[in-house]
Amino acid sequence: MTDIQRVRNDLKLSEKRMRHTEGVVRAAVLLASRHFPEISPETATLAALFHDYTKEYTVEQHLQVLASYGQTATADELTSPKLLHARTAALIAEKEYGLSPEIVSAIRWHTTGRENMEPLECVIYFADYIEDGRTFPACVRLRTYYEKQYASLKDKSRALNKALVRSFDITIRDLLSEGKTVDPNTVSARNSYLRCLK
Repeated sequence: MTDIQRVRNDLKLSEKRMRHTEGVVRAAVLLASRHFPEISPETATLAALFHDYTKEYTVEQHLQVLASYGQTATADELTSPKLLHARTAALIAEKEYGLSPEIVSAIRWHTTGRENMEPLECVIYFADYIEDGRTFPACVRLRTYYEKQYASLKDKSRALNKALVRSFDITIRDLLSEGKTVDPNTVSARNSYLRCLK
């Protein structure tokens, strides 16, 4: 059994979450082919399938996974528990499935992003945001913006970087408007990609 088959068999997600996951698979394979051809479709698929592996866990389940590997939640994660699934899914991917460091890292950083992301990290982060099943107005606008940039700019990496900056801007504005904390990695990610555009 391949890793992809094993993960598909083991996913225990709601129908809605599974639709989203399959959308991320499609978007990840497309983004990789456009921007990072060194990433195989199989690698992009596996990372995308696994990115929300623990998304529907309770906070207690997340804490149990962390504890089983001698880790604890940070204060920021306890304040914003939806951050926990990135860490717990990455731990399970590494410890229980033996997935590559490249894939584990892409799972780990798909929610917040981070400064100077590796290619697969960038692909999974952005695919999660713009997959075609996302109907939130901000996601639809971002998807449209990215496609316009990709179609109009000769420098395709600049098109992606511009869309990434916009994605971080949207996230930060939303968190601020809701009175929530902003993960420092998101701010660092935004600034690092903005510097690429200078």
